Amino acid sequence: MRSSTIHLSLLILILSLLSCGKTPGGVLTMNEMADLIADLQLADAYIETHINEFESDSSKMVIKQSVFKKHGITQQDYDSSLVWYAHNMEDYVKAYDKAAKKLQQRYDKLSKGNGGNDQMQDLAESGAPQMGQPTRNAHPASLGLKKRKLGTDINADSIDLWQGQRSYMLAQGDKRGFITFDLRPDAGKKPGDRYQLAYKLNRGGNEFKVSLNVDYIDGGTAQITRGTNSDGWVIIDVQSDTARQVRRIFGYVSYDIKRGHTAYVDSLSLMRTHMNTSNYGFIHAQRLFERNK
Repeated sequence: MRSSTIHLSLLILILSLLSCGKTPGGVLTMNEMADLIADLQLADAYIETHINEFESDSSKMVIKQSVFKKHGITQQDYDSSLVWYAHNMEDYVKAYDKAAKKLQQRYDKLSKGNGGNDQMQDLAESGAPQMGQPTRNAHPASLGLKKRKLGTDINADSIDLWQGQRSYMLAQGDKRGFITFDLRPDAGKKPGDRYQLAYKLNRGGNEFKVSLNVDYIDGGTAQITRGTNSDGWVIIDVQSDTARQVRRIFGYVSYDIKRGHTAYVDSLSLMRTHMNTSNYGFIHAQRLFERNK
């Protein structure tokens, strides 16, 4: 009996070791995700230091698509990985931590010359396709990505950050899929801002889930994820920490369309609102994931 118990324990240990770091097909591995996060952050830094060269949203999209091309992936590959890692935040935080170490290793090279600039320039000139040119079999969230400029009043208490389509009709052919977003905060951001994702939903009897995530510069991530089982307005909020600086806001609306059914998502918005002391403490179902120190 004791021998059988030992063998069973060893089998469980082996299986657990084999399962570590595994991601499903179509999802970037942890190392691949870390490399991609590092390059996307490097691209963001390049854009910020050459802002006069990237006044339009389309020019910024060229850089992002060039990063995807360098890694041999598409926007849809990134969207799929983003959704999986949002479901598996512990793995996402580990990937982010790996990316931070990779960026630290590049810091000396960037500070000694224009090595990083040359790398981003090569990406910009690599001929990657621009967004808004849908490819065959692209899922609905990849279509119509002409971006809307944000308001210029950076002192506004509230601003709508949403930059994608406002409405979607999801039919049987769409089956399982998702509407994703991955945005940087606006110039008027402040510590303690609240981020609210809202949309009107007519489920048509189909399954929906929504996730809203806020990444901090120090690597922490605040997240809220929930299913939707009724029609009407869907509204979720993430309250950012007054002692931390927001780096990006990302998430998804996922759907599973049944045979012969149709669903509608309308009036999508992502509002950034400056801190209100009356609702600052309201963080129902919000979770916080921290990087390993």
